[in-house]
Amino acid sequence: MGTHRSLSPGEAALARTGTPAVTGVTVHGRLDTGALARAMELMCSWHPVLTCRITGTVGGPSLVTTPRRRPPLRESAGDDPWPVDAPFALDEPLMRATVVHRPDDTHLLAFALHHAVSDGMSALTALSRLWQTYTALLAGVRPAPPPTRAELPRAVDELLARRHPRHDIDAWLARQEAASAGQPAPARLPARGTPPGTGPPHGAHLHTTELTSAQAVRLYRTAREAGTTPAALVCALIMLAARARLGPDAGPLPLALGVTVDLRSRTAPPVPRHHIMQAASLVPVTAPVAAGDAPAAIARTVAGQLASALADAWPERQVMAAGRLLAGPAPLPFTAMVSNLAACPVRLDPPPGTAVTGLFAYAPPPAPFPPSSSPAPAGAWGSTWPPRAPGSTPPRRPVWPAPSPISSPGSWTSRGKRSEYLIPFPGSDRA
Repeated sequence: MGTHRSLSPGEAALARTGTPAVTGVTVHGRLDTGALARAMELMCSWHPVLTCRITGTVGGPSLVTTPRRRPPLRESAGDDPWPVDAPFALDEPLMRATVVHRPDDTHLLAFALHHAVSDGMSALTALSRLWQTYTALLAGVRPAPPPTRAELPRAVDELLARRHPRHDIDAWLARQEAASAGQPAPARLPARGTPPGTGPPHGAHLHTTELTSAQAVRLYRTAREAGTTPAALVCALIMLAARARLGPDAGPLPLALGVTVDLRSRTAPPVPRHHIMQAASLVPVTAPVAAGDAPAAIARTVAGQLASALADAWPERQVMAAGRLLAGPAPLPFTAMVSNLAACPVRLDPPPGTAVTGLFAYAPPPAPFPPSSSPAPAGAWGSTWPPRAPGSTPPRRPVWPAPSPISSPGSWTSRGKRSEYLIPFPGSDRA
């Protein structure tokens, strides 16, 4: 088993920001934190990357295994919750859990993985495995390990290198530079306080709204009748919501979304879903959007751009070009970001007498920019406003691409330095 490896350029960028991928639930009933700690230790034995720390070396940041280090499990009272989305520090364990015991006898369980070694698929899959293991321990049953190899996962860049050698990436970057010459920069949402009535003007705010079954069916039907996909239709709605925040002028403005794409099925060989690793990339979609534009027309533009980008291997090539794209700090070139996690199956198996509700998942961006989000079977649409409160601590320096926020139905608020609306949407198309 390998005990260390260097981080890829994309992993290293996320290591610098310390961004966590956070998932969690509200637990109703008894929560045995001792069994939960043992379940976390078993997770580390099955996934050696979770025993690692990120350390600086002469050749750059590296993953180094520390098998005897236990993952932290923190407990706090509801009136003084631990900031579960706090950035990871160097040499800190790459997995942690936080339990907040609430006055109503429920518990918030938040589970964080370092985004440098995980993504939305990894985080939700790991949460499912954690619950299965916890329930088995309480039942006195031997927990079933995942079908994984006991070694550090290879960086996704390495899995793509043979298919996309350096000369291919050089040519692709030249084409992108030529295509972007003279193009207007995407409009940015205003950085100001939270919209009226949505909460205090500081802190990190996670807002989710669920569609009813009838509304979800209507979304799918509307997309089908418009000749597009549910994901593209929600992207269009987000763009229109963002346009409405950019001033009363009804004329078109250039907007851009960063849409997350899972690379697991696009590597050689394909990566199984249960492997914990950072295997996400971004596809930009752009459109001039006016206040009165029809959502269906925008959605067809979005769907066409996504299909073209996937056919051109844009997500793979962007990952391979990360070393040059992330050579220094750069503004995030998006009006908003979107992740569709509907393709990620989540199975939570609590023990008898315990119920689990309010599943959520997200990754706080390392800069004050507007994220949007996706997830599971029923969700809602809307948009995100990333205000920074006057007098709040300046955010960490932005890098591109940034980790993508992700979300699921539920509602939760914690302390922090960002404000964001995360909008889930249904859809089975990965893009």
